[in-house]
Amino acid sequence: MIDTLRPLFIETIRAPARAGAMLMETNLPRATLWSALVLACILNTLIFFVSTALFPAPSAGMLLPLSSSPVMVLTLLLATTVLTIIMLFWGGRALGGAARFEDVLGMITWLQFMRLAVQVAALVFMFLLPGLAALLVMGAGIYGIWILLNFMNVAHGFDSLGRSAMLLVVALIGISIGLTLLLSLIGVTAMGMD
Repeated sequence: MIDTLRPLFIETIRAPARAGAMLMETNLPRATLWSALVLACILNTLIFFVSTALFPAPSAGMLLPLSSSPVMVLTLLLATTVLTIIMLFWGGRALGGAARFEDVLGMITWLQFMRLAVQVAALVFMFLLPGLAALLVMGAGIYGIWILLNFMNVAHGFDSLGRSAMLLVVALIGISIGLTLLLSLIGVTAMGMD
């Protein structure tokens, strides 16, 4: 399994468009992709709590109502990720894209596993070189946008990264609206929990 994923991991960093095409060629069933997404979100939640237990952030108190419960963090991560998938799929279709839902689901799931790898690396760096850990996370976040642009360009068959960038803007607006509605439904206000 590792021998299969290592080339994809490296290709995602070196040539994101080719990695996106490789992900599309896997043709995994939708149920498998959903299971993988849930697993990735659970693992990301676990590493989040390990990181905050070992290295509490000074501003963590502001997010305490949201980040004090693993179930709440997992729920928000899953909701955000599912909203992202839906917005990238339908937003891309609205912009003339031709992605299959499974392609977008697979790519975002893969990015969640890539995010997990970055979080694990950052945790290791926190023990060795704490300042470098923050730079790693920031750099990975910026490069992650580049990877996502390329993934959506390949998935939707766009003729330019500009259309993918427009898709990200549309998706971000939709995600913001969706999360605002979700958080208001579960009782989170601007000042914290009700």
